[in-house]
Amino acid sequence: MKKIVGLLALVLAMSFLLSSCRPPELEGAFVDFKAGRFDNALKLAKIATEKYPTNAEAWYLLGELYGKKEQYPEMVHAFNKSLEIGKQFESKIKRSMLYYFGQTFNRAVNYYNTYTKSEDRESEQAKANLANAIKYFKFAKTIKNDYKTTNLIAVSYGMLGEKDSALVYYQELTKIAPDSAEAWVALGNFYFVQQDWKKAAEVLKKALDLDPKNVEAVTLISQCYDQMQDYDKAIEAYEQAKKLNPKEKAFPYNLGLIYYKLTTKEGISEDQKKEYMKKAIENYGEVIALDPNVELAYEIKSISEINLGMYDDALQTLTKALEHFPENGTFWYNLGVVYSHKNNAKEAKAAFKKAKEFGVE
Repeated sequence: MKKIVGLLALVLAMSFLLSSCRPPELEGAFVDFKAGRFDNALKLAKIATEKYPTNAEAWYLLGELYGKKEQYPEMVHAFNKSLEIGKQFESKIKRSMLYYFGQTFNRAVNYYNTYTKSEDRESEQAKANLANAIKYFKFAKTIKNDYKTTNLIAVSYGMLGEKDSALVYYQELTKIAPDSAEAWVALGNFYFVQQDWKKAAEVLKKALDLDPKNVEAVTLISQCYDQMQDYDKAIEAYEQAKKLNPKEKAFPYNLGLIYYKLTTKEGISEDQKKEYMKKAIENYGEVIALDPNVELAYEIKSISEINLGMYDDALQTLTKALEHFPENGTFWYNLGVVYSHKNNAKEAKAAFKKAKEFGVE
């Protein structure tokens, strides 16, 4: 009997020693945590970290409790404090951080998708969904400074029309991924949409320094230079864009328009003017080959050919144009001009008559 009593005393002593490894406040916090009494557990965990600031487990538990309460900045701080003290809870912290990142990010995506599917994106409910998306994307970003998350915050602010906030996060993309052309293109596109051509061009130049073959960067920067009427740089950029994406009609179209504008530039020689017209013809020929339904391409090409005395070429261009746009009075009129230069009075008269029918004399 004495042996049994002695053994029982030993077991009780060991139990006391094992439980006393944790401070009573921390032990109580764990008990409440496992029972789902998170508010009380949080109070005790705070007391534990205040009384025992070098206890890594206390900080770890505090982080878990902050996660349960969706207080994510505080959670990250507590986890970091635990890791500063020691690495014994590192694997648990990594799992928790991954869990809460996924939870907040997916919740944000659900709000974001709900907004994008809204019939009326200007409604208060739609805007509230987007605001919630931003809220949870920010929570996710607090847990992990993720490029995709930051970009979605920037895009969401842009959709809400909050340009200053959007800019902050677009700028941050270039800090998260300074060696990524994608980040600089995103920032450049923001400035482009705001029609800040100068800033957009500066940023897009950085993107092209990182990736000279980035089609989006070339596309945007060429249009920036075009808008700023820096035609030399615009021409160079459009030529590069044509090489990178030869099936995109916008590049030869815009390039042709620049050359056509340059024909009216003051002080240029007749020879230079002719060269610009030839370039316009060349580029609009490319546009027509890519898409025969671009009306202005025929118009500028045929006018340039007429001005250069290339009447056979102009006749071919206008004949094809009228196959696609038979009611375009300008095409009929220009066709009459061509026939006049070719001394074909009968065809010229018929073409001028058709032009008059469509309101062009």
